[in-house]
Parts: sequence; structure tokens; C-alpha cells
Amino acid sequence: SENLAVNDIIRVFLTFDSEHRPIATTQEPKACVNEFAYLECVDITSEGAFLDWGLDRDVLVPFAEQHRPMQEGQSYLVYLYLDEIFGGITASSKIDTLIDDEKPSSYKPNQMVDLMIANSTDLGFKAIINNNHWGLLYKNEVHVRLRFGQKIKGYIKYVRLDGRIDLSLQDANETVATRSKIIERYLK
Repeated sequence: SENLAVNDIIRVFLTFDSEHRPIATTQEPKACVNEFAYLECVDITSEGAFLDWGLDRDVLVPFAEQHRPMQEGQSYLVYLYLDEIFGGITASSKIDTLIDDEKPSSYKPNQMVDLMIANSTDLGFKAIINNNHWGLLYKNEVHVRLRFGQKIKGYIKYVRLDGRIDLSLQDANETVATRSKIIERYLK
């Protein structure tokens, strides 16, 4: 940028160039290593699919890391990781193998968490919680439009005995307080 001077402090993202040398850029990626993102496929080559992640150089999803064959122009939920073989940041769409559902979660009811909408089921919307676990938002409790890849704040509703996690988009304490106010107004 023209308005930078020597000794200015700037925020950079560290990545690798095409020859696997570390480089820094002021461009911001749509996701970092160990995060999920919903990215568009912009090219298919003999190496695999390349997805636009916000930097000049697209991120590779090798064929072996594709849940199903990717197509140019389509968007996919992927996980970014540092590939020790290629020596660079790589992506995988094999989401189920990357989410740790075996580890008991330490989530508490009403705890605020980061969610990424990942899929829909007959019951509602599957969401990735804090880049680690699956959770479910029941469709009869969702009153906003959700889209795949959307990042939103949510709340732990309940951790079931089988380890599955029910989610809510509303804090239960706020919901109870709001209902109480409505009831008070109605009774007056």
C-alpha cells in the first residue's frame, strides 16, 4: 500500500508460495489452518480441485481428500490443514473424519459457541461447534434463514447422554425473560 511507511505495524497472513517457501500477505483468507470454510471451486487440474479462499493462490483439495468429485463453480464445505507431505496449506472435504465426536465434550447448557451451518437433515440443521463437534439445530426452533457455510453464534441447549449436542440460536435465559415480559403485559 502506498500509505505504509518504514516501522509501520501491519497485520499479515503467513502461507507458502508455489515453491513451498514461507511468504506473508496482507490479504485475509476466508479461513485459516484447523478451520472449516465453505469455498467455491474455481479450477480442476491433474492434482485435484482448487478453491478460492480469498488469497491470490487458491487452496488445493487433492482428489484423495474429496468426499465426492468436485465441480468448478460449486461450493464445498472443507477443512484447512497443513499437509506435511506437500508442505503447504491444503483442504479436505471429508468432514465426518475430521470432527471429533468421540471425545466427551465439556460444553455447558447456555454456553455461547461459534457455529458453522454444515448440512440439513429431516430434524433440522447440522452445525459444526467451535471447529470440533457436531450439533443440531431443530428446524421447528429456527426462525431465521440459514445457509450452508454460514457462521453464526449459538448456544448449547443440551448435551445428551449419547454425547450428541442440541443447539439453539437463542440464549435460554433471554427467552425465559422475554416470555415473562409478554405474559406480564398480557395479564395487565
